[in-house]
Amino acid sequence: MLAYHLLAAIEQTLLDQSVHTSRTSVRNTLKTHQICTIVLPTKGDRCLRIRKAATPDPDVKDLYRRLVIAPHIINPVQTWSEPRNSD
Repeated sequence: MLAYHLLAAIEQTLLDQSVHTSRTSVRNTLKTHQICTIVLPTKGDRCLRIRKAATPDPDVKDLYRRLVIAPHIINPVQTWSEPRNSD
């Protein structure tokens, strides 16, 4: 239900700017902007994980601009996994 209302609000905001598009088109545009986790194994059985947003495509940037949403959706996050116990 929340997703329906969110899409309806997005659609209305775009219509207010004379942008006629479908919910499917908006969804397809937004799904190209993803968040990725890069896993880098190191010596000593540890891994460095970096979670970072991809650079948005020009279409996504334009949609964010029209919706007054910052294109920078998360700050990169780095976490280390601890070595496994070999009991």
